[in-house]
Amino acid sequence: MNIDHDKIERMIREVAADKITPRFRMLGDGDVRSKTSPTDLVTIADEEAEIAITPMLKGLITGSVVIGEEAVSGKRVSRDLLQNHDGYVWLVDPVDGTYNFANGIDQFGTMVALIKNGERVGAWIYQIPQNVMVRAEKGAGVAFNGAAFTPPQKRDDDAPFSEMCAFLSSKFLPPEMKIEMETRKKVLGAAAPAVCCAWEYVELLTGRRDFSLYTIIEPWDHQPGALIMEEAGFCIRKWDGTPYLGSDLRGGILTAPSEKIWDRVHAHFLHDAVCR
Repeated sequence: MNIDHDKIERMIREVAADKITPRFRMLGDGDVRSKTSPTDLVTIADEEAEIAITPMLKGLITGSVVIGEEAVSGKRVSRDLLQNHDGYVWLVDPVDGTYNFANGIDQFGTMVALIKNGERVGAWIYQIPQNVMVRAEKGAGVAFNGAAFTPPQKRDDDAPFSEMCAFLSSKFLPPEMKIEMETRKKVLGAAAPAVCCAWEYVELLTGRRDFSLYTIIEPWDHQPGALIMEEAGFCIRKWDGTPYLGSDLRGGILTAPSEKIWDRVHAHFLHDAVCR
């Protein structure tokens, strides 16, 4: 099938303009609630945006299904469709970076991926406050606001970690691994996460950060970024070195600009913990 990028991007922008942007810094009492923890939030914007975009995406491909973060959270849809559905599956994170959105921080966006028989074929990340749209199609490269995008020169493979900046969070690591990670990440120039994959993957793409390390690997958070990174020539694999498919939530994922840097980062930050 030919992916109509312009139509998909218009849908994403229209839903953001109608359901998300008007709520930013305007959330009222009862518009925000916790899901699994005080920092795992959902807002009325997440819910309304997902409800709005779901039939739009289904209408683009007959027989396709949509796996939305909030539908899975509400047990209306199963993420197992990602591996059980023969055909096209849309993955939707209506407001990625909900914690930032709910706290008035302008680092959030909408993420969409298109999967066919388990393979990533299309991806869209829309950084809403910045009006930045990044897309990728399998085998066709990356576009940035509609124009073909060539990533800037990447970090040298042997560059010292002290020159590198990363997105590295210890929050969800096992206690013993968390202590080690807090010590090891001190070699980096910067390591603080943005708490928003829609922000972080674009920062990697544009060279403002060098690598990212994630523990929680829900498909709607990482399938869009994974295709964009792959099409830009990055190396993205699970901690155990296997490909990231999106259907296996065990372990974490590591993204780096080259295989050699991936290996170096893995050896320094993960090897001891993963190989115990």
